[in-house]
Amino acid sequence: MRAARRYLLLLVLVGLMPLLSACGLANRGGTPTDASKGVPAQANPGEQEGTIPASQSQEAGPRAPAGRATEAIERFAALYINWTYKSLSSDEARLAASAVGEARISEEQAQAQAARDTPLQRAHIYNTGKVLAASPLLGGGPGEWVVVTKEQTGGDQEYAGIQAAFHVTLATVQTVRGGWAVSSWRPIL
Repeated sequence: MRAARRYLLLLVLVGLMPLLSACGLANRGGTPTDASKGVPAQANPGEQEGTIPASQSQEAGPRAPAGRATEAIERFAALYINWTYKSLSSDEARLAASAVGEARISEEQAQAQAARDTPLQRAHIYNTGKVLAASPLLGGGPGEWVVVTKEQTGGDQEYAGIQAAFHVTLATVQTVRGGWAVSSWRPIL
């Protein structure tokens, strides 16, 4: 079963290589850092990067750690890609509570942004999706994974007819008291 998942992931990534190389991934901006001001925080797409004060970066472990790394990835991904304009702020809070480190900080920032996003509310935007593959990153570091999803975004007439799209995310999981948690979630496509 694991070999089949890796083979599926490899096929999807090979098929997406032309898109990945055209996306300018080599030019991704870095995360601002300043040890005296706080911890670097990776922003979700469409959000500003920044830092969280050091006093806020010390968090407790996740509310309900997963029993396996795969479970942590799949649970986080399912919640990350399935939301509505009504549920987004609370979904972001649940994501933050289930994560640690950079992933937690990023979701806390996203929750604050979602609460203020009136265009999202007016357009009744939603996103639905399915996790297609999650596999350890070949040649990657400990806990690094590649996650492939297929997602559909919709909403008011302006968003009607948007085609479903494949997305690739680099994620990192780590062991925590009681199991596993996502510590980094970086959509790249």
